[in-house]
Amino acid sequence: MIVVLTNNPAYRAVVLLAALNVLVARRRRDTRLRPVLVFLAMATVISTAVSLALSHTGHHVMVSLPGGIPVVGGGITLESGVFGLGAGLGIAAAALVMAPLSMVLDAHQLVEALPAPLHRTGTMLAAALNLAPGIGRSAVAVREAQTLRGWRPRGARSYAEVLVPVTLTALENSIQLAEAMDARGYGSGPRTRMSPPLWTDNDKLTLVVAITAAAAISAGRLLGLVADWWPYPALAFPSVNAAMVVACVLLAMPALSRRND
Repeated sequence: MIVVLTNNPAYRAVVLLAALNVLVARRRRDTRLRPVLVFLAMATVISTAVSLALSHTGHHVMVSLPGGIPVVGGGITLESGVFGLGAGLGIAAAALVMAPLSMVLDAHQLVEALPAPLHRTGTMLAAALNLAPGIGRSAVAVREAQTLRGWRPRGARSYAEVLVPVTLTALENSIQLAEAMDARGYGSGPRTRMSPPLWTDNDKLTLVVAITAAAAISAGRLLGLVADWWPYPALAFPSVNAAMVVACVLLAMPALSRRND
């Protein structure tokens, strides 16, 4: 929510660092953080490159391309690069804030945390969150198996030998999941639990700091304490309110609590 309410890179950076601290301290041992960080770094680089190529606004021109070049012709400005970097920072912060849903919580915990009317939605969300890592594991396994059989990348068409088995495996896994849910009577009656879910102290702390931070930023936005930032026409440092920074730092509090496992 904080990332959406303002494009100020200072607040986005604090939220990103807070989310990263929570992931490092609380993520499950069977999850890997490096692929997520690599993907977000690539997304940030792409965002910066696109902004540099397409936006020619700003006072500080670093390179001038011939005007006859379609789309990218013109001045490559420092302001456009910084704007793209700020947009990439927002993407990374938003992704890391959502990452605990799949890297800290188990799928069943996510479903059980939802009220009964949202049970079906939670089940769909949990299945979707499990789909991406499952496809990743399948892709690695298929690539290794094909490499042992002598496969080598020889252009775009050669990857069909990897993509086709991965797609078929994903479809087979989806069918098996549907059959397992049907065998367990999914949808035949109200939801039942083997044991009621219990809120831990860390769960309560996470809820409190999230609500506090969101309320503080929302109030700051209404009162004019949280200002948007634009690097155009000339680059300038974003204005920062100390109280709003503290509100964002609160999001890192769950990383300081003791793990339950």
